[in-house]
Amino acid sequence: MTALQPERLAAGIAAEARHLMDPAEGPIEQAFMQMACDHPETCVCTTITHHLRVAMLLDTAISQGGEWTTRRVQRFYRAAGIPAPLWATARKDLHALNMQGHLVLHEGDAGRRFYTVNTRKDTTA
Repeated sequence: MTALQPERLAAGIAAEARHLMDPAEGPIEQAFMQMACDHPETCVCTTITHHLRVAMLLDTAISQGGEWTTRRVQRFYRAAGIPAPLWATARKDLHALNMQGHLVLHEGDAGRRFYTVNTRKDTTA
């Protein structure tokens, strides 16, 4: 039995997020999605779980790279249609990914704070 590797775990979470956000193009799936959207009380399009939101953020941070601030996360959420525009939500999501070892926190002068993707191969140290 081997320990889970953070890269593989992150890739799996990101793949699941892509799968949930991009349903298959078959006629049955299209009909189901249309039926769900016609009945918003049961529609999966309007709600998103915390785990899925954070997985999407991780997938985007890995693919785009760069510095991730709360403002950048808020812009990403708005562009993706995710109903989480609050500053505190963005900060908590970044913090969660930092605590899981996926992002590295950088604190600069004048209280500037941003995160980058953790590229270290050994995250156990």
